[in-house]
Amino acid sequence: MNKKIFTLIAMLFAMTCSYADNGSNSPYSRYGVGLLSDQSLGVNRQMGGLGYGLRSNGYINILNPASFAQADTLTMLFEAGFSLQNVNFKEGNKKINAKNASFDYVAVQFRIRKNLGMSAGFLPYSNVGYSFSNTSNNGTNHASKNRYSGTGGIYQPYIGLGWQPIKSLSVGVMGSYVYGDITHEVGIDFANSTDRTRTYNVTMKSYKVDFGLQYATKLGKKNDIVIGATYSLGHDMNAKGKITEITTDSTTTERIKGGFSLPHTYGIGFTYTYNNRLKIGADYTLQQWSTSSFFGIDKGIDRSKVSIGAEYAPATLSNNIFKMITYRAGAYYAQPYTEIEGRKGCEEYGVSAGISLPFINGNNRNSHATLHLSGQFIHMEPKSAGMIAENYFRINLGITFNESWFMKLKVR
Repeated sequence: MNKKIFTLIAMLFAMTCSYADNGSNSPYSRYGVGLLSDQSLGVNRQMGGLGYGLRSNGYINILNPASFAQADTLTMLFEAGFSLQNVNFKEGNKKINAKNASFDYVAVQFRIRKNLGMSAGFLPYSNVGYSFSNTSNNGTNHASKNRYSGTGGIYQPYIGLGWQPIKSLSVGVMGSYVYGDITHEVGIDFANSTDRTRTYNVTMKSYKVDFGLQYATKLGKKNDIVIGATYSLGHDMNAKGKITEITTDSTTTERIKGGFSLPHTYGIGFTYTYNNRLKIGADYTLQQWSTSSFFGIDKGIDRSKVSIGAEYAPATLSNNIFKMITYRAGAYYAQPYTEIEGRKGCEEYGVSAGISLPFINGNNRNSHATLHLSGQFIHMEPKSAGMIAENYFRINLGITFNESWFMKLKVR
């Protein structure tokens, strides 16, 4: 058993070395630390990012580490997720589409001892990826071409524990190693004079600590409620940045110290369950990015996010495929965390819906896989004239393997 656990965790962290495509092609990833990942897995994505009050022994919920305490006694969970998306960019009467795919996350969860569960995994914290250009004229016959491109992101391998000291209360902690490189390049090509390229580069290596709490109580024979709360420690990210400007005549470098910080993050939410079949919930998140600056140019602003979600499970055990499926839907609204040239960035609206379908391994219901399939529509609404509106249609595919690794066989 210990060898299996060690092997799985080693595989998870080895996969961090091969993480390549981040699935981003948004010009708004130029700002801050890029587009923020929603830090959620398959079930959360089906429910609009809901998670602070979710707890189950059938799937992994990293939005609140207190949920790890619900790890099943006999089984090991392994989950991986992927996504496909089409993005529509609109500026005035101009429209363009872009398609890409990405590997999103991988995670495991298992019980260490009674009332103590553990999870480990890997997922992105933010993504940077864009390339575009335009042509400008300063009123003379000398036009110039402006080029903009960026790559990179911040990645987050994690390990966490959840403990249930008493029946109604669970607490948890999750530690992550956050690291990454971000590069932005701005080029100006003149027709009859010196070209110029300015490159912004930053490397980050730091830690992230999240704390969670969940309190569960009954409101009647068929009514249950779970209240959840989380806190993430904000601190400097130990970033090393520089701005390099290159022309045909010279090269200059400016070192940037500090400024890149993880925000203090507070979350609170609940889920209400009726008769173990219908579940509804809501979350609120506050990220204090106002203490951060990026390359000494852009300032962060505090970001709020509200998520709502619902789940309906017709039956826990059934031979009818439609009753075996769990149906989920949700929506969210999020404010921007950066200013763009002194103007507020894009507000974000999203809706999602999906199903989870289990595949049973013969007659052993403790050993099966569950497919999490969902669709998301996300709208990025600019708050200032002249900015680009973005519409995402995203297909999320996750799969959870539930294996009976800890079951003891009895021979008579």
